[in-house]
Amino acid sequence: MNRVVWIDLIRVTGAFLVVMSHVSLRVAGGHSVMLEESERAEVFGSLGWLVTGCFHALSYSVAVPLFLMVSGALLLERSVEILPFYRKRFGKVLLPFFAWSCVFIFCLWIAGRDLKDGTPITLLSSVGALLSGNVSGHFWFMYMLIALYLVVPFLSVFVRSASKNMLIGFLMLWYFAVVVFPVINSIAAEIFGIEKLAGYSPFERGTVSYSVGFFVAGYVLKDILISKRWAVFAVIACICLAASPVNGYLRNAYPDTSISFLFIFLGKYVLPIAAHPVTMSFVAFLGLRSLGGLPSLSSSRFGQVIVNFAPLTFGIFLCHHLFLVPGMEVANEKIYNFGTCQSGLIVLFAIPTFTIFFYFIAAGLIYVIRRSRYLQALLAP
Repeated sequence: MNRVVWIDLIRVTGAFLVVMSHVSLRVAGGHSVMLEESERAEVFGSLGWLVTGCFHALSYSVAVPLFLMVSGALLLERSVEILPFYRKRFGKVLLPFFAWSCVFIFCLWIAGRDLKDGTPITLLSSVGALLSGNVSGHFWFMYMLIALYLVVPFLSVFVRSASKNMLIGFLMLWYFAVVVFPVINSIAAEIFGIEKLAGYSPFERGTVSYSVGFFVAGYVLKDILISKRWAVFAVIACICLAASPVNGYLRNAYPDTSISFLFIFLGKYVLPIAAHPVTMSFVAFLGLRSLGGLPSLSSSRFGQVIVNFAPLTFGIFLCHHLFLVPGMEVANEKIYNFGTCQSGLIVLFAIPTFTIFFYFIAAGLIYVIRRSRYLQALLAP
C-alpha cells in the first residue's frame, strides 16, 4: 500500500500530542489548566504550573482536530455508498474500540478499581459503561467519531457538489459561530453589564456540529501548499500561541500597572481568537501538510520512520492510557511528586520525557499485536 507522507506525519504528530495532553494533566497540577482563568489565579504564581499549561494548551487544542481534519481530507473526496461505507468504517472502529474497552474494564477489575465515575465493576455496570463512555476518559473521542461517521456519506455529497467559494463561506460561518461570536458575546455582556447569553451556541467541543467543521476544513486545506519557510513559521506560530497562559502569568505578576492593561486586552479580545483551538489547528495543519509534502521528506530516513509509525497511531490512541495512568501514579509516588511540582525546569523536562516513554511503550504493544494475524483485526486494524 502506498503511503502519503503528509497524512502520516499529521497522524503521528496528532497521536504524540494526545499522549502529551494526558501526561500534562498529571504533572504540576495539570488538571488546573482545565479550570476557568478566574479560578486558577494561583496557577500563574507557579512556574511549574505555567509550563504545564503551555504544554497542555498546545496538545489539548491541536491533537484531536488534526485527526479530524486528516480524516476529512481522506473521506470527503470520495463518492461513497451509505451501507458499504458504514460496514467498512464501523468494522474498523467498533471492534477494536469494544475490545480495548473490555481490556480496560478487566484491568480495572484486576486492580480493584472502579469505573470512571466511581461505579463498582459488575457485568451490568460494564455493559452500561460501554454504552455510556464510562470506561476511560479518552474514549469520548470514539463516541464522537462514530457519530461523525454517520453523517460522512451526506457530508461527502455536499462538499463534492459545492463550489470552492461555497465551502470557504461555510468555513467562515462556522469559524464565526465557534470562535468569534463567543468573544463578541463576552464583550457585549461586559459593556451592557449583563450575563453572558446562555445556550447561544450548539458548537461545544466534542459535539458533531463542532467537529464537522474540522472535517470540511481538512477537505479544503489539503490542497493548499505553502513554502517551506512559511510552513516552519506556521508550526512555530502554533507553538507560540500555545504559550497564551504566559499572558495570565504576567498579568498577575504586574497587577495594577499600566502594562497589565495590555495583558488584560490580550486576554479578553485577542487570545480568545488567535489562540483558539480552531485557529491553532488550522495553522498546525497547514504547516504540517506543507512540510509533509516536501519531496525531501519522503526520501529521508525521518520520512520512512513516519511512514512506519503511522499505522500504529490509532492503536496508540486506544491503549496508551493502559500504561500512562498507572505509570504516572508510580512516577509520582516513587520518583518525584510531579503532581505538585512548582519547578518550571523539572516540568519542562518531565512532560516531553514521559510523553516519549509512554508513546513508544504503546507503539511497541501495537506493533506486536499487528504482527499477530489473530489479534490484528481485533485490537489494531
